[in-house]
This record gives sequence, C-alpha cells and structure tokens, in this order.
Amino acid sequence: MVWPIPFFLIPFILKKVGVAGYGTWAVFLAVISLTSLAEMGLTGTLTKQVAQYYAHKDFGALRRLADTGLMLYAVIALLAVLALELGSRYGISRLLGSSVVSAEEIKVLWHWLCAVVAVNILILPFYSFITGLQRMDLSNMLSYFNSVCAALLTVIFLSREWGLRGLLCANLAAVSLTLILHLWMLRKLLPQVGVNPFRFDLREVKHILSFSVQLYLTQIAVGIHTQIDKLYLAFFTGVGAAGWYNIAGEAAWKVRTVPGLLLTPVMAAASELDARGEEPKIRELYYRSHKYLACLGVPLVLFVAAASKRVVDLWVGPRLSMVAIPLAVLVLANFFNLTSGPGYLILIGQGVLGPGVSSALLGIGVNLTLSFLLTYMYGLTGAVVGTSVALVVATAYFLYQFHRLTKNPFGKLLREAYLKPVVSSLVALTILLAFSPFDGMGWGGLSLQAMIFSAMYFLGLISSRFFDQFDLAKAESLVPIARIARRIIRVA
Repeated sequence: MVWPIPFFLIPFILKKVGVAGYGTWAVFLAVISLTSLAEMGLTGTLTKQVAQYYAHKDFGALRRLADTGLMLYAVIALLAVLALELGSRYGISRLLGSSVVSAEEIKVLWHWLCAVVAVNILILPFYSFITGLQRMDLSNMLSYFNSVCAALLTVIFLSREWGLRGLLCANLAAVSLTLILHLWMLRKLLPQVGVNPFRFDLREVKHILSFSVQLYLTQIAVGIHTQIDKLYLAFFTGVGAAGWYNIAGEAAWKVRTVPGLLLTPVMAAASELDARGEEPKIRELYYRSHKYLACLGVPLVLFVAAASKRVVDLWVGPRLSMVAIPLAVLVLANFFNLTSGPGYLILIGQGVLGPGVSSALLGIGVNLTLSFLLTYMYGLTGAVVGTSVALVVATAYFLYQFHRLTKNPFGKLLREAYLKPVVSSLVALTILLAFSPFDGMGWGGLSLQAMIFSAMYFLGLISSRFFDQFDLAKAESLVPIARIARRIIRVA
C-alpha cells in the first residue's frame, strides 16, 4: 500500500519549490492527467476483451488484440505530444503566466512534460492486458513500483536542488522503468502472444473503437472532475490557488484509492461471468462489492473528514489551513462518487454503456458550467463546491439508472451494505469526539484515535452481525489467522 506517499511527499515538495512552484507543478500534473484522456476509452475496452478471449483460451484473438492495441496507443501518444508542442505557447502564457519560473525554463520543462505524457500513454495497453487476465496483484504491484520509484527519485533530485526539472525527471524515469516492467511481465504471462504493433488489424481497430468511444465519455468525466478546477483556478486566480486545490484534491483522491482497490477485479470478473451466462453470480458480485466498499470506505472517509483540520495543520502547516474544508468536502464527495463503481464496472463487463455514458455527460455538463461560474466568482471555495455538486448529481443519476435497468432492489443495497457501517462509524466517531477531541493532538495522538475508532467501529459491525459465513471464509483464505475470528464472530 503506497497511498500514504503523497502525504509525506507534498510537504517535502512545498519546502523545496515553495507554494508558487508547487502551484506550477499542480498545473503540470493537471495537463499530464488530462492528456491521458487522449486514449479514447481503450483501456477499459482492452481489459474487457482480454477477459473474454482469455476465458475461451483464444490466443489468436489475444495476439491480434495486443498488436492492434499497441499501435493505437502509439499513434495516440504521438498525436498527444504534437498537440502539446503546438499548443505550448498558449498553454505557457495563459495557464502559467503567473508562475515565478522564467518563461525560458518553462519551455524546457514543457518538453519534459511531453515525454512523461507519451510514456504514460504507452503503459496503458500493457496494464489493460495484465488486468484483463485478472492478475490485479501484478498490475497493482507495478503501480506501486511506479509510485515508490517516482517518490524516491523526487526526494533525490529535489535534495540536489533540481527544482521543477527534478520533479519531471523523476516522473519520467519512473514511468519509463514501469513501462519496461509491464512489457516484461506480459511476456511472462502470455508467452503465446508476441506483441508487434506493425501486425495491427484494421478490422480489429474498428471493433475496438466501436466500444471504446462510448466508454470514453466516462473517462473524460473523471479527468474533468479531478483536473479542470486546477486549470480554472490557474486561469482566474493564479497558480497558488491551483496548488492549494491540488493539495486537497490529491489527498482526497488517495483516500478514495484505498477502498477503490477493492473494485479492481470487478470488471474482468463480470465480463467472465457474463460470458458464462451466470446472472445470479453477477448480482451477488454487485452486492458484495458494495458491502466490502462500505465496510472499508465509510469509516475511512468519515474519520478523515472529521479530523481534516488537524490533519492539514500537522501535514502542511497552519498557514495552509484553508485546505482543510476543501479536503473534507472532496473526501466525502469522492467516496459518494465511488459508490457508482461496482455497477459501472459490471455494466462495462456486460457491454452495457448507456447508464455510464448518460451520467458522465450529466456530470461533465454540471462541472464545466458550475465550476467555471463558481471559480470565477468565489475562487477556491467555488471550485470545490462545483466539482462536489457535479460528482453527487452524476452518481445519484447513475445509481437510479442502474437499479431501474437491473431491477436490483435499492433498499436491499442500503440495508445490506451501507446501513450498519454508517451507523457504526457515526456512533464510534461521536463517542470518540465527546471524550477526546482532535484539537492539539500530534500524529501519535491521531494514530491512537484512529485505532480506537477502528476498534469501536468493527465491534459495532460484529455486534450487528454485518459479516456472513462467506465473508469470514474469504477473510480466512487471505489471512489464515482469521479462522480464529471465524469461530468467535456471530454471523448474519
């Protein structure tokens, strides 16, 4: 688990490059993230196709898919770099005009940024194949390697006073090594499939794009929800405000990532179950995905939101305390948005994109317009409110469509997955704050509070018989010592 890395890295970067320099870095990150949208939804499409072909052991189709997919990504990477280079003058003057970095230095940094974008895009087809083979352990391990490698190189380069150039060099080196490892890993997993992009198939291109273009809209929505506000803030307020938003947004996204890891296998599993016609198991997959998501995610986001003021003071210092409320709001909004994940991934696995596309369009429309107006009028506060409202509206609309389409009872979802975690979390948090508020605590005190909160929370789940025999058997298969708990815990 490397999700805590940004919590240690961001204060270090702030110390080395300053608030204004960090704001410039936040804009670079936004550009890198938004250009990843150029892949046009191919990642999810390849994952789905790989799962289906591998279920039938169709290695000829897998070879054709790999060759064609890599060629498509290579073309996309080239076009993305060309677009960034051609638009560099506008991007530098409009988005980075308030930066403390000289224009000449930013031009050099822009070339490094283009290289990071290209390699990032080229990683995606290999990641899709490994995930489609349901080897999430390996794909997660490679993601962890990328994060750890980038963090270590960032510390080394910034310690040598390389500044923003060091940040970009660290990320470029990390993603390049990760790309090499992805290629090596795929060859080990599928020796029958030798990847050669020059053997691409035009019919396969049409087949891939016919599905991915629809899926693309949902990925655009993710990019807009996570990055557009930084560009709005840089445009209207300056790179400093963009940096403040990035601190809150990055932390909120990392908190979301922790329970989000539970959803990694869902799409490939749903695709395989759909290929076998096992509808009851797909329904069970939906409810259990939500159950585990709620079990881990609800207490995490509520605790972080409640402790956000103290966390920010300890993390980046009281001078940036204005980040606390945006952090709390974005943590809650991001987790609510994550609740659309199980249904969305299952529908993709079944080849049904309508609900995801329509809710994505709604979210994009709300975010682009509302965030634009609110950021212009209220700055950082407006950006946070605009994105949060868009996330809530789009998620609520998707859940409504999903349950209407599948006839799965929404009340059952609330009762079986969310009711007990929410009640247990709120009760534990209320007791904790009544006897020991967070004010004045250090990291040790907060950690102790988190452990006490976790113990009270799980005691509440156990007392309310939240877990059943299947849950405990699954826990025992992952952690053998859990067999002791299986003998003690009362099950539903």
